[in-house]
Amino acid sequence: MERKHGGNVYQVARQLGVKVETIIDFSASINPLGYSPRIKKALSSYEHAIINYPDTKSYDFLQALSSYHDLPPENFIGGNGSTEFIHLLPGIIRPKSVLIVAPAFTEYEHSFQRAKGVVFYFDTYEKDRFEIQKKRLVEELKRGYSALYICNPGNPTGGLLPAETMNEIVTFACKKGTNVIADETFMDFSEKHSIKHHVKNFDNLFVLRSMTKFFALPGLRAGYMILHARAVERFKEKQVPWSMNALAQQAGSESLNDSAYIKKTIKYIQEARSALVAELKKISSLTVFNSSANFLLLKLNESARVTTGDIYEKLLQKGIVIRTCEDFKGLGERFFRIAVKKKNENKKLVTELQAILKAKKQKS
Repeated sequence: MERKHGGNVYQVARQLGVKVETIIDFSASINPLGYSPRIKKALSSYEHAIINYPDTKSYDFLQALSSYHDLPPENFIGGNGSTEFIHLLPGIIRPKSVLIVAPAFTEYEHSFQRAKGVVFYFDTYEKDRFEIQKKRLVEELKRGYSALYICNPGNPTGGLLPAETMNEIVTFACKKGTNVIADETFMDFSEKHSIKHHVKNFDNLFVLRSMTKFFALPGLRAGYMILHARAVERFKEKQVPWSMNALAQQAGSESLNDSAYIKKTIKYIQEARSALVAELKKISSLTVFNSSANFLLLKLNESARVTTGDIYEKLLQKGIVIRTCEDFKGLGERFFRIAVKKKNENKKLVTELQAILKAKKQKS
């Protein structure tokens, strides 16, 4: 399976022979408002962060996380994006068998295969709008797995499992001895549904979080994991020295402390997403799936008589990039994912999609 990710604007710009800033990237779900204005203001005083080694304890960042999540600093470990922990986990928990709720980020499978763990999938289905059926998942967990990988809100589906349901699944799995890796990369948009506080009860629960999507810091590679205090040292022993650079720590701290920016982001995404969904639903050849994140999963219906490959190429000619989803297990060439971006950019995407699909329909 190809290791494919959104957000490769540099490669696209080289391919088109244009500047990166001219690309409208719907393939990466980054906060359209950009990063916190507090970061730009503070950058002028960051010279010390560049000429000195980073704080190996990430003290300020962990303090900011503690305040943001209402958990002790001892329950956090910072790193080089959540992807660092995706690749650290298999070597530490050493799973023999892994159950991944699908569709899912392909990096989960690759990381566990490197640790020679046998990967199984718990499929969710389009007929259920890709919602996780709790009873069926619990029955599957009774078979006995070393680890469960579950993403909430789901990527690329955007579906959100309510906290109560997620708590029941996590409690059952952890008590059974299954390590649970809960990827909450997009949970900042629906924080009340996080299962982060359960790390105090289970030392085999690991919650992945990122500063990339909500806080718009993809270039700094800032992420963290929430886990039981007893488990932190096991990960610190395996991390490379200075895993989290100084600018990432400082920018992360500023972002987490900017409550006005956080509230503004949540409000903007809710409004922009609703408006985008309403416009997309007017296109009869598209199915739009509900999302609690800053992206939408779309499907080309049979009536479209076109693949996402065609859509991708046509949009690329206009400087617009989308994320095709054929590499996600359970999806196919008719699915694609788009980010929720600035309102004028969302409008441009809808206009281009309407033109492409209308032209194809007329030709057929």
